Amino acid sequence: MQFTHEQRLALQAAKIIELTNQNGMKITLTNLGASWMSCILPLASGQRDVILGSPNIAQQMQQTVYLGATVGRVANRIANAQFSIDGENYKVSSNQGMHCLHGGEDNFSYRVWAISQRHAQQVVFTLISPHGDQGFPGELRVDTSYELTDENQVIIRYQYQTSATCPVNLTNHTYFNLAGENTEKTLFEHELKIHSNDYVPTDKDGVPTGAWRGVTGSYFDFRQGKPIGRGFLQDEDQIMVGGYDHTFILDSTRIDGKQTVASLRAPAGDVQMNISTTMPAMQLYTGNYLTSVAGKTKEYTPFSGVAFETQFPPDAVNHPEWGAKYSPISYSNQRYTSETCYQFIF
Repeated sequence: MQFTHEQRLALQAAKIIELTNQNGMKITLTNLGASWMSCILPLASGQRDVILGSPNIAQQMQQTVYLGATVGRVANRIANAQFSIDGENYKVSSNQGMHCLHGGEDNFSYRVWAISQRHAQQVVFTLISPHGDQGFPGELRVDTSYELTDENQVIIRYQYQTSATCPVNLTNHTYFNLAGENTEKTLFEHELKIHSNDYVPTDKDGVPTGAWRGVTGSYFDFRQGKPIGRGFLQDEDQIMVGGYDHTFILDSTRIDGKQTVASLRAPAGDVQMNISTTMPAMQLYTGNYLTSVAGKTKEYTPFSGVAFETQFPPDAVNHPEWGAKYSPISYSNQRYTSETCYQFIF
């Protein structure tokens, strides 16, 4: 495994942090990418790690599928890696063909964040992204906080401020498999419920085509709950991108950070994860491109895990017609916050 000088320095600076609650639930995190590396539930049948992750920090540095990472400045796609603000055009890093994905080539998931606070059940990672980083305007300061509560919640909070008007769209890219990271079971047997009436159709590159589409009568209707495998790859939208890799517009009456917007149930029904958020949308990604990824106990393959990336819709910086609620634009010297909670019931 060959590393550049910068990567070697990053490896030396990378730290592993463990948080444990009074129930014996434990998560491990690293300041490399402010990433969530493991989530161990103390089940009656034994300990179970329910998220995909790299076997070590060196592999985390090498992986390209954003395992557990904080991604930014702008999660998801920016079409043609360009946008304009107040009449000024910006060209940013293109790392998915001609498009910008998850903030560009050297995005936040590869940075070593400072550990600015650390407590028994909470840690805060801090990153300063300079003006011009990956082509984005303004200096951006981000605090990413992870808290493990005694209610078996993992709460991820973002607080950020920029010195110039700029799109900011932060999310977490953890992949879940509630049957266990080491299981042979895929996400297909998991039951999923999403409180969403509309999704965002895309082209083959995952770039929105423009108009949203109602889920009624489609395989994107998870409002009543259904196995992820039911209706999988049965429509053109999915076939184009190899599965689900689409944003769902969340029920706006539920995005208060308290109410459940989505829930995932393990195949055996012994674990459930409820998601709440203050963000208006969520990308459902079924790990379509997990090919021979080095994992903790085995190589991960497509559909080994599923990600729920709460965020503003993709390419929203180029779609002002969607409205201010869905816009990622941050204005200079204003403080912004968001949070997403993953609660485990077992």
